[in-house]
Amino acid sequence: MPRKDGSKPPKGHQRSPKEQALDDLVMATNSSSIVSKRSVERIYYPDEPHFFRFFVKKFQRRAPLINRGYYIRLHVIDVAVRRFLDRPSDKKKVIINLGCGSDVLPWQCMTRYPNQCQNVKFVDIDFPDLIEKKCRVVQETPELNFPLTGLKTNVVNHVQLQSDQYIEIGCDLRRISDIEQALSTVLDVADCEFMFVAEVSITYMETEAADAVIKWASTLGQADFCLLEQIIPDGEDHPFAQTMLAHFEKLKTPLKSVFAYPTLDSQRDRFINRGWSKVDVKSLWHIWCDDQWLPAEERRKIDTIELEPFDEWEEFALFAGHYCVVIAETNPANITTVPNGSENVIEPQFITQPLSAKFCEYSGTRGQRRFGAALKLKNDLGEEYLANTFGSGTNTRLRSYDVYERGSPLQDITTHHAGPSSRMCHTITDLGDHRSLLVGGRSSPLSPLRDCWLFDKTDNTWQRTADLPTPIYRHSTSRLAHSRMVLLIGGKSGPSTIFDGCLIYTPNSGWVECEILKSGYTPVFGALLASLPEARSSVSGDGFQFNGVLTGGISHDGIVASQILLWDLVFPGAGKPTISFKPLSEARNFGPWDRSVSSINHPDALLNRFGATGFISSQGHFTTIGGIIADGIATQDNDVVVVDIFDPHYQVLSVFRIEAVPRPLLIGVSTEITSNGTLLIMGGGATCFSMGTFWNRGCYTSTYNYATVGHTQRPSDGRNVWRYSKIVELTDEVKRQDVPFSGNGQVASKVDIPRVQVNTKPEFFDVLKVGKPVIMEGGDLGGCVRKWSSEYIVQQLGFDRKVVVHEANTAKMDFNSKNFSYVTKSFGNTMEEIEKGHKLYLRALSEDHPTDQPANIKLDFPQLADNFQLPDALSFVKENEFSSVLRITGPVNMWLHYDVMANVYCQIVGTKRFILFPPSDVTRLSFAAGSSSSSIDVFSELESSSLAGTHPHEAVLKPGDIMFLPPLWLHTATPLSNLGVAVNVFFRNLENGYSSGRDVYGNRDLAAYEKGRLDVARIANSFNKLPLDVREFYIKRLADELAQKAVE
Repeated sequence: MPRKDGSKPPKGHQRSPKEQALDDLVMATNSSSIVSKRSVERIYYPDEPHFFRFFVKKFQRRAPLINRGYYIRLHVIDVAVRRFLDRPSDKKKVIINLGCGSDVLPWQCMTRYPNQCQNVKFVDIDFPDLIEKKCRVVQETPELNFPLTGLKTNVVNHVQLQSDQYIEIGCDLRRISDIEQALSTVLDVADCEFMFVAEVSITYMETEAADAVIKWASTLGQADFCLLEQIIPDGEDHPFAQTMLAHFEKLKTPLKSVFAYPTLDSQRDRFINRGWSKVDVKSLWHIWCDDQWLPAEERRKIDTIELEPFDEWEEFALFAGHYCVVIAETNPANITTVPNGSENVIEPQFITQPLSAKFCEYSGTRGQRRFGAALKLKNDLGEEYLANTFGSGTNTRLRSYDVYERGSPLQDITTHHAGPSSRMCHTITDLGDHRSLLVGGRSSPLSPLRDCWLFDKTDNTWQRTADLPTPIYRHSTSRLAHSRMVLLIGGKSGPSTIFDGCLIYTPNSGWVECEILKSGYTPVFGALLASLPEARSSVSGDGFQFNGVLTGGISHDGIVASQILLWDLVFPGAGKPTISFKPLSEARNFGPWDRSVSSINHPDALLNRFGATGFISSQGHFTTIGGIIADGIATQDNDVVVVDIFDPHYQVLSVFRIEAVPRPLLIGVSTEITSNGTLLIMGGGATCFSMGTFWNRGCYTSTYNYATVGHTQRPSDGRNVWRYSKIVELTDEVKRQDVPFSGNGQVASKVDIPRVQVNTKPEFFDVLKVGKPVIMEGGDLGGCVRKWSSEYIVQQLGFDRKVVVHEANTAKMDFNSKNFSYVTKSFGNTMEEIEKGHKLYLRALSEDHPTDQPANIKLDFPQLADNFQLPDALSFVKENEFSSVLRITGPVNMWLHYDVMANVYCQIVGTKRFILFPPSDVTRLSFAAGSSSSSIDVFSELESSSLAGTHPHEAVLKPGDIMFLPPLWLHTATPLSNLGVAVNVFFRNLENGYSSGRDVYGNRDLAAYEKGRLDVARIANSFNKLPLDVREFYIKRLADELAQKAVE
């Protein structure tokens, strides 16, 4: 590429076409990054001038996790630069942004710190193409060029823009001599003090070249360096690291330096070995937790940002723990040894032992749920089963539970389908042989739940019990010794509200408040709570008391609390129960140490966790599994920690590393100890920032015998290995019993959908105006009805063409529980398997852009499209078409759902039975809030009283039939032949109101509804602190007013 000054690049600096293509991909990472930073700018800095908006054409709101991640990235750069600006100096200060992209650091600093920026120059350096675009934006934007004086462009030696305050240099960072030449053109280097900023930029360079940049920067006299880039502190096989590395490999922008410098220590050595005298290295999680970088007041303020409810703490810690921040100086005035938070600490030596685990793989997406809770069940023979209940699935919160079995049980387990609504972050406490207690949880962070349920193990049914006095999620519960009582401490009652009380559940009295005596307890959520196995008489002799342990959790300050507490719960003979807390200390003396230290340099850091699971054995051994720690991630070497409790001390007995392939991610898992001492780990996974979602691909069984704690564990034998068995889906049967209908035992009365002739456009407009389903007969669909045999379709599309199909084990597919898998097959094999009765279903997607564009039969299957047409009378459909979808069906039912857009369903091959319900039935058919799918099996329940009060409409489509399906009509379908082929065409029949943004399936709810749900959540949250009866009174009044508005 020619330079702006007309000269040619020096010989030997030419990049090959392949190398240039890779550089282009690196530049493309800027586009995604600035969209996220624009989202942060608008949400986190509403009162500041916004500069990213000039580089981002259209605002896209990112998810709360991504917003918070980019916020801490921007914040740490801002603090580092501000400290540099505040430091006195006789020299001219120069801030050089290496690989700047479209960052707006100069304008942010000049706005935030105008006085400190009086004698400062900002220099942006990046690839010439990118700088050229940035230069053009600056020239064309008054808000960007107004602060710049003496502005000129196309300066010599790679300088594309120069002003008194700001300079742009278009230069490859690998060409250090060119950078030196450019800087000498615009600066007196000897009279300058430099700060270099490299935010996730030089890690894309070859490591040798990146190291050369770091070394060169240290030769420019007084200089600072702020590096922010990825690390892999627990190895490249850590699930987050795997996902991160695979993401950048997929983008063809692999991270280079991360393998040479995977840890904080190696990054520190990297800078020390290249001329930097003082080096401080922290992870982004350390930065988040450090008041010197982010004061506690600011963290609390962030949690109260309106419309940004946040509960992705584990994922945030995983992200932040995999990014490092290096702050380095040359020739500092006072050279000190950099401790990285570990000074004056005697590090204990714990020998990590292997804990062998047997991995049992899930089939497809089955078993994939996180933030559920474990439940024990039994069949009629007393054989033990376990379940992972509710939680978050691959697409939504789940109203189901996965059942696990050990070995080959003699008898299946009988389950029932009525019970709690979908939720996550709830607890289930086992109360012994007969019952378990489910408590609270949430749907969204704005919608905590107060309902509680007893699970009866004698018949495996759910029964509603006393509600919590306030809705809570992320709380901690424990059975009190061997009693039927449950202790609850902490939790969240809203996005930024921590429940600071303590409650006790008894079967006869429901929830009773427990008085917290003055103590060292800090209110937290996500802590680990456990009760010691025995109760004893109280000191006064007229009551009884329990003891146990509380560790970790996250406090109001937004960091993992440093508290390992022994609690003492007293039930007096009369009066209110009380609870007190006192700290436990490690039995061995490790010398002076600081509880605020963010590292595992003291045993406390092993136990203070968030989101961990655990229990206390009958021997009093306290076990902690997984979660996150003050350091961000619990490494594999401390997967499991076992301690002994003896007032006022604890002692670490064993630290285990779970040895299994593949390695589990102990985030969002449900764990349970079985009757014979087997540890089962179910589900689990995490959203890995913007880089994808990791799911544990199976469950893990480990023989965990308390008698052998401190010795190497033996792997489970085959008889004790647990495996996924089935999914149990719950419906709203309990709620629907309250639906009025015209008599006991009656069933819903079906209406046949009428068959009509539609020959003209006005006749079809009449159909649209009425807004009810009809079957249009005699329409000309082209030659498809005659030609589209299985053989013809395969011949036209090719036997080996790959397609993604739904593969099910049962005839009833359920989108909510995902009881099917998405598998890739050849078209020929798909058709052959369907004809053999395999349970397959193809819903065609866009061939070239399946995640971005709707299906279009003309583009995706042009070989078939010539045979398909809509009748001329349906020209309105063609003119307003959103998508045209090819569907090929085996012997499986389509789940009950609704479509937001109208569509015409054209049956080509085979026959199919449809059941439709009018939109007014939506509240009677178990549609969860915000979901367009229901788990009700309409075809099995249609003749029962459970659907009484609904208004089913029935249709049987044969080849050549066209059914008009109005928007929002709830429908399900079952095939009446081995093979079914159809095309349905979705079209927009509203002038406006559709949601903006990506909508591949044409099924995103209308914008007004999406906004309304946020409004409802805010309104409901405003009543949370009121008594239950008052809350219920006013919310019902508001609901009645809203219902009246629907008919006005």
